[in-house]
Amino acid sequence: MIFISVSTVSEFLCFLVALLCLYKDKAVAWRLFIPFLLLTCVVEVIGIYVREFVHIPNYAIYNFYILFECVFTSYFFFYLYKAYQYKLKWLLVWFALFAVMYIAELLYNNFSNFVSVTASVMSVVFVLASLYFYYLKLKDEHFEPLVFSAPFWWVSGTLFFYFGSTVCNNFSKYLAMYEIIAYKYSVRYLIFNLLNIIMYIFWSYAFICRYRQRKSSPLLG
Repeated sequence: MIFISVSTVSEFLCFLVALLCLYKDKAVAWRLFIPFLLLTCVVEVIGIYVREFVHIPNYAIYNFYILFECVFTSYFFFYLYKAYQYKLKWLLVWFALFAVMYIAELLYNNFSNFVSVTASVMSVVFVLASLYFYYLKLKDEHFEPLVFSAPFWWVSGTLFFYFGSTVCNNFSKYLAMYEIIAYKYSVRYLIFNLLNIIMYIFWSYAFICRYRQRKSSPLLG
């Protein structure tokens, strides 16, 4: 039962929704959610196993995972921006900057810690990317009901998670001072669980919206 947590359950349920709704989607960017979420579930389980049974730090696993997280999330934002004539060079510039930060922090830590600074910068970039998407939507003359807009709900979930995680990381020392004695969980832990739930609910709804859109438009799948 140790592998069953708020994070693992929410991730697995979101993966199932993606599998059911996106496996026939013609857009590669949407179908890639299936292997990405499967990888997320596997990494989470391995991380728990290493921490609880091997009794060694599991930061190396998450240092590996953050590469896929950055590449996939950045690519999907680029996919959403393509409709607005967004240039590929800016994605490549971001990848280059991320690679420099990632390698520099690994070397600085002598490969003995999580790349927290790189993760924080990545979170800020994704928050800005989400806000930029909203800006593009506001300028877009094409009307689309947001309640059924898959990109809107995916971006909203992403914004909630990365904005919340950025705040938590910046105030981690302050939050660590407050423990909930009855449940032995820190405030930071509970906040991250809440952010996970919100993000995966929004993502799941986005996948359902995409499925409905695909069913109503044969060109999508």
